Amino acid sequence: MKYSKIHLGLLLVLIFLTSGTIAKAEDKYTLKIATMELPPYGWIDKDKKRHGLVFEISQEIGIRSGLPFTNEILPFNRMLSMLKNGKIDVLSSQPHQKALDAGDKLGIIFKINVIAATKKNSGISKIEDFKGKQLIYHLGATYQQLEGLPKKIHKVSSYQQALQMLHTRESMDGAVFSEPAYYYYMQQIGLSSKDFGKVIYIERDKKQWIFVRRGIPQEIKAKLKRIVEEIYQENMWEQLMEKYGYTSWQSSSKSQTSE
Repeated sequence: MKYSKIHLGLLLVLIFLTSGTIAKAEDKYTLKIATMELPPYGWIDKDKKRHGLVFEISQEIGIRSGLPFTNEILPFNRMLSMLKNGKIDVLSSQPHQKALDAGDKLGIIFKINVIAATKKNSGISKIEDFKGKQLIYHLGATYQQLEGLPKKIHKVSSYQQALQMLHTRESMDGAVFSEPAYYYYMQQIGLSSKDFGKVIYIERDKKQWIFVRRGIPQEIKAKLKRIVEEIYQENMWEQLMEKYGYTSWQSSSKSQTSE
């Protein structure tokens, strides 16, 4: 009995010291979050206010962490570099090689569809129809489903540029987008589905992950993992899509589809 009491006392002391150490570490920690600068996922308006689907999810992670936090909107390559160098702690990305090299996957935060818009009257109706065609990709993007098919791939720095090129250049046959971005930019530049051909699904429910920097304190990493799992289970992404009008963009555009 005496042996058990001694061990019980030591265990209680250890728990007290450990919890105190964690609390102390968290008290001193400012969580540094980055959001990709790319509407409709993250952008700063003319009044310096920040918006975006991913920006708001990132904000929620910071709020739920209970830690002081910052949430910068940055160009994608810069934020990956900063994650790799330990200058930021958290970002959202698809698990391509650059992101995997920069940090550790923590958890899935939402899923997204990848689509290809096509030239009006092109007759393209399936992925295989892109064989020998000219496609437009966002910088850094690759798509396994399209490998070996296009005759030429043009890389651009914005989705808006991709959509405008597809609409105005006769030589362009298709452009690849994340689905919300396609409908968002179509609305932004005053076009609709009647100005394009069929939408081809390249990949449905592509996983978007939260990445954390390597070396982040384990107790903070564990807390963030729980938060990310909660947000995913709550379907916050779908709620934000409704808030930002994704359903109305899509339905308005599809109602005018000519093919």
